[in-house]
Amino acid sequence: MNIMQKNKMKPKRIFEPKEVLIKKGAVVRQMTLSSSVQFLMFIFFLFFLFWTAQTSCLYFFGNDLVRQRDYQIAELSLQNEVLVRELATYRSRAKGAEALAQSIQETHKDILNKVDELVSDELKNTKDSFSRVSKSLKQSGLSFDKLFQKVYQSQGVGGPFIPDEGNEMMDSVLTEQIGNIYQKLSKLETFSYLKEQLPLGEPLDNIRVTAAFGRRQDPFTGKLAQHEGIDLGAPEGTPVYVTSAGRVKRAFTNGAYGKFVEVEHEMGIMTRYAHLSKILVKKGDMLQIGDSVGLVGNTGRSTGDHLHYEILINKTPVNPYRFIQTKREKNNV
Repeated sequence: MNIMQKNKMKPKRIFEPKEVLIKKGAVVRQMTLSSSVQFLMFIFFLFFLFWTAQTSCLYFFGNDLVRQRDYQIAELSLQNEVLVRELATYRSRAKGAEALAQSIQETHKDILNKVDELVSDELKNTKDSFSRVSKSLKQSGLSFDKLFQKVYQSQGVGGPFIPDEGNEMMDSVLTEQIGNIYQKLSKLETFSYLKEQLPLGEPLDNIRVTAAFGRRQDPFTGKLAQHEGIDLGAPEGTPVYVTSAGRVKRAFTNGAYGKFVEVEHEMGIMTRYAHLSKILVKKGDMLQIGDSVGLVGNTGRSTGDHLHYEILINKTPVNPYRFIQTKREKNNV
């Protein structure tokens, strides 16, 4: 095999060594470029080509990217300004709401103060109006204050506990004041209940006392005697009314009392109506205040047409006129 055949069989490389002539003036030099040098020159050429392409892209398309970036920055800045304005608006509204809440609370305080004053005055006037009854109760051995407390504390209340969410926004002083007002209103309710249970009604439409309660000169003998009720003058046939709700215990002709009605009430209280010309109820009847029990007359030990009216507490006679006065004073408060 000759040398040429060997060269044909040898694989051909990309970068073969080459002879290069370099002329400088009259001098010509021969220089050999090895495969390594050619490879480095090729790499440098590729890098230069890539750098040229990138620079051209930035030159032609870079302005659009900058404009897009500037637009995004401007849009974000605008959104920030909007958020700042909205925040300022919310803060302003919050301050306004706080001021409104403060104003409402002050108004609430003023209203509660007025309500508290009115309720306190009403409670005081009502309690004062029962002063005469208190004396009568004391006369029978019964304390009005103890009776009041017994009724007040016996009022049943209850129900599931449901928290009042509104209280969380309310000043503790206001909450306490509202509680005090409710207590006073509850006491007024107790007075109202006692008013219904105590014989504070008037047995006749027109009250004219002809004989007072207590010691007096007997109209028949002229001697001193104890009068356990009051005599109220009125024409025969005048309607006689029960002075509190109760049940008829007795209704019959009762000797010196003449035609007579006795009514049982709550708390050991009893009322009597005597010298009637006619009885309009019977034993066991349930009566409401203002129901008629009979008509004024002159039966029994009597000198003329009138109503003999008695109140007994725990079987002890007390002055009925004090109860009538209490009703009248309460109506004038």
